[in-house]
Amino acid sequence: MLASLLAAPGALLQPVARAAETAQSWYLKGFKLQQEFHTLEALEAYKHALALDPFHARAHYEIGWSYWILENWLEVVRHWELAQEAKLNVPDLSEYLAMARERMAGKLEPLERPPLHTRASGGGVTLELVARFQHYDPSPADAADHFDDHVFSPKSVQIAPDGARAYVQALEGRATIVYDAQALAKLSVIAHDFGPEQARLFDAAESAAWAPRFPQGEAPAAFNQYEGKPVEGVFTHGGRYLWVSHYRRSFDELGVLPSSVAIIDTRQGAIVRVMQSGPIPKFMAASPDGHWLAVVHWGDNTVGLIDIRGDDPAAFRHAGEIVVERRLPLELERKVNRDRYCGLCLRGAVFTADSRTLLVARMGGGGIAVLDVAARKHIGSVQGQKPTPRHLLLSRDGSMLYVGSNSSGYVATYRATELVAAAQAGTQRLKPLAEVRTGEGTRTIALSPDERLLFAAVNRGSKVLALDARSLTKLVEIPTDSFPVGLAVSPDGRRVWVTAQGYKLRGGNAVTVYDVTRAGG
Repeated sequence: MLASLLAAPGALLQPVARAAETAQSWYLKGFKLQQEFHTLEALEAYKHALALDPFHARAHYEIGWSYWILENWLEVVRHWELAQEAKLNVPDLSEYLAMARERMAGKLEPLERPPLHTRASGGGVTLELVARFQHYDPSPADAADHFDDHVFSPKSVQIAPDGARAYVQALEGRATIVYDAQALAKLSVIAHDFGPEQARLFDAAESAAWAPRFPQGEAPAAFNQYEGKPVEGVFTHGGRYLWVSHYRRSFDELGVLPSSVAIIDTRQGAIVRVMQSGPIPKFMAASPDGHWLAVVHWGDNTVGLIDIRGDDPAAFRHAGEIVVERRLPLELERKVNRDRYCGLCLRGAVFTADSRTLLVARMGGGGIAVLDVAARKHIGSVQGQKPTPRHLLLSRDGSMLYVGSNSSGYVATYRATELVAAAQAGTQRLKPLAEVRTGEGTRTIALSPDERLLFAAVNRGSKVLALDARSLTKLVEIPTDSFPVGLAVSPDGRRVWVTAQGYKLRGGNAVTVYDVTRAGG
């Protein structure tokens, strides 16, 4: 099969040594381009390599991954079969090839890729898909469907309080993508790539204090040189700063080491400081009084507190941690992927209106942990929600708590004061005021500015729901690109942004934007 390539039109039959050397340089160029998520440019480089050396097995393997991103399964299978025939030693190649063949044969459930201008209405609410930024179709038919090679595993989206910009956290892209939220156009890309030249972003004293937290031999001496994987973001100081959590440092394959959070100055459009954090800081919450930023550590059952008073990021300081039940030691079970074996798997969090109490969702084991911020103490946890509570929201006046549960696929409501009182009294279970089935994989939930609507991104259903926020009645649902995760509502309530991350190497790599209209304006 490989030999037939030598007779292919345009094949360059140069001396073996020269061809191999030239092919290798093109292969390395393609590999670097794909690492930077420039898929189309990477494809061209790999094609040059294969024109010069049709037997370059590694180029066949890597070009297969480039075609995987573009969902061109025929080319994926063709190149991986060639790599396999060349006896490329990649342990999982056979498994990946089988997956690609299934996709090519259409054996899996079709992915959802709704066309632009898809509309859905119900309960006086209409949603319309008006724009998309995606990394799978380089030649879209609609001008509002933008091919964007920085959109790689987008995890979350945040819209600035003034509504001017949207910030997408591209986890595997190791970047924050900045969009003009009004014109729906990309403005810039902020890389989370820290080398020696970025040393000024780290506080030396803070780094020295955190160094002992890295188990000996588990991290390089220069542990502040790495790529960070952005997960979530939260604005503080009236939108001046956007805090972005890093799922892990690039050298920490299993997610068991301390990670970090980056502070983006939205006026400069750049990272101005990086602070240390516990393992896998998936979520953050800012206190209403502007005193605290809570960093929720998925990896070890703790929540870190940062004092963010004042306007100078250099003055922000760690102010202790709160342990929920028990801290998972990093020195043990280091060979276990901590993203999966995460103990209580702490995720969403919100401060009460008085900033004294922090509520944290426990995806592992269920319940909502109630933390006394001043005492740095876990008061207790209250059960009663459907399994795997993930995302928490508080109404503007602090009275109503909304809980989105992931695997079970529910949204529920509680009176915040009753939930806190239950924890203080030692009550282990509290029935929600209302709850509704929204669909398996209910991830991010968000309120409209007037708090009349509640939106939910439903991962396994590949849809977005709009609910009546008071009764939790379903009003309308609309398809979105497969496997949505993040969601944000614009400050004027007229647009919803959704990120589709993907699931088990399928779907995702898309950001969709919906217009929201309501009867009577």
